[in-house]
Amino acid sequence: MELDNQSPETIEYKAISGEFGEVRYFITTLDQSDAVENIRFADEIQGSWSFSERVQRKLDENRANTEIFSYLAQGGIRFFNSIVVVLLPNSNEQREFWDFSTVSSQGKKVEKWVNLKLYKNVARIVIDGQHRLLSLKRYWNVHTGKESLTLQQKTENYNCSETFDIPVVYLVFGNLGRVGHADLSETVRDEIIKATRNIFTVINKTAKSIDKQTQLLLDDSKISAFIPRKLLEEGVLEDRFVKWSSKSRSLNQSEPYLTTLDLVSQCTIELLKDYPKQALKKSFNSPTERNMALETYYESHPKLSEIGTKALLKWFFTELQPFKDWVSQINYVGINIPIQPEQPRLSTSQKASIKKLRDSSILYTVLGQKILFFAVSRFLLRISAEYRIPAILNAISLSITKMDKDGFFSRDQSHWSNVLVRTNENRTIITTGSGDEKCIELVRMILSNSSDGVRELIKRTKDDVSNEVNWNETLISNWRKEFHVILPEVEFIDEQIKQSSESDDSFAEVRDLLDSSEDDEEESDEIEDDEDIFQEIEEVRD
Repeated sequence: MELDNQSPETIEYKAISGEFGEVRYFITTLDQSDAVENIRFADEIQGSWSFSERVQRKLDENRANTEIFSYLAQGGIRFFNSIVVVLLPNSNEQREFWDFSTVSSQGKKVEKWVNLKLYKNVARIVIDGQHRLLSLKRYWNVHTGKESLTLQQKTENYNCSETFDIPVVYLVFGNLGRVGHADLSETVRDEIIKATRNIFTVINKTAKSIDKQTQLLLDDSKISAFIPRKLLEEGVLEDRFVKWSSKSRSLNQSEPYLTTLDLVSQCTIELLKDYPKQALKKSFNSPTERNMALETYYESHPKLSEIGTKALLKWFFTELQPFKDWVSQINYVGINIPIQPEQPRLSTSQKASIKKLRDSSILYTVLGQKILFFAVSRFLLRISAEYRIPAILNAISLSITKMDKDGFFSRDQSHWSNVLVRTNENRTIITTGSGDEKCIELVRMILSNSSDGVRELIKRTKDDVSNEVNWNETLISNWRKEFHVILPEVEFIDEQIKQSSESDDSFAEVRDLLDSSEDDEEESDEIEDDEDIFQEIEEVRD
């Protein structure tokens, strides 16, 4: 019963209607043929969508085709609860595509009972029940002879001779898209997508907890979620190099992605950790609130106003030479990374090339990238405000490039042993313990060319992490001299401050003096990690 050009312009269903705040729903039943042939997955059409329009996580086809399909095909008492569906027009120009009318009996209106009218050229997208629908489609294909049961399934008495009436709930949002309400909005499709994303998150949080990556994709209320997503939506970061379509928040050694959406979110949190109440812990529920938050914390930054969060994250993930080298190598070996959630298909030699590259540097691991970004962020926020300008990023780039060329970030360097890298054959990255925090502080000290706290850092690292760590004052001093950031020239109002800041011995004192006089200084609230989105992962092979 797939709708075609010969079908009527509209199709009608008897339904029970109700309202849930701004959401109106219609409960009805569909013939199995209607359900499997006309209800679609977002994945079928979202390949051409912008990043913000993608609303579904990747389907687990194996689960649908084995576990759920067997439940349907092996007979006995079985039942599926309602599949939840939204109506999505092809464009914002299509503003009228559904309507309903009340039902009367013997001259009296039957309460809640309606005739629901849908236009056939509007996509019906499942937002809850994707796996149930996929298994129903498989069942239907066997029923109609398009697919066959396996020998094992026949032995186990699978039978697809029955058909089912499928319970379906259609959701609409206010009067968006209703006939006679075309003047309600000029961006009907966009508003439906935003509302759908929110409903999808709520449904899945309530029923079965969704993975952290999916929360980041769909949560429109938390700045730690919508800033990383904004970077991808605007193309600031290429989504082909940012892994987001998997439940895993880490990278496999043979995956072509440079980083993960989860890490971009952690970097956002690190940049804004001085503003927990105003940004990180606050829920931005209205478009106006979100736009103001983006202007304050994304386009700009309270303490990096001349750089901004957006520009800093773009610089880090796209302009640093080690990360440019990653992209060049991926292109060199001919790897085509498809639009996610489709997964890349690599040859054995391509996988080997990626593994070799990832094994070469800690910067090609999620933890190594976290260490470098956090160190850069803390360096920027602790230097004098006059130096927090775009030119400083070029200076930091030169230092990082020199560190990279001189092998400082190489995974086999002895200074990472026992603190970040296991001394085993595979040089496994250590993802538990406090080693990463010690490495962050080490890199920050090197960039700052500051000797303050070096002895204490060495002692704490040996006490808290491992006594086998080979850090010492001479080694760190040599790194500082070789790799420190040369601050760009800036104009000083106070000549005395200029003279003081030129002295290595008094630089920290002047920096603290300038920082304490800033008008935008915030109260010191300790940030607490949101355990719903982030949690420390167990030790794994990176």
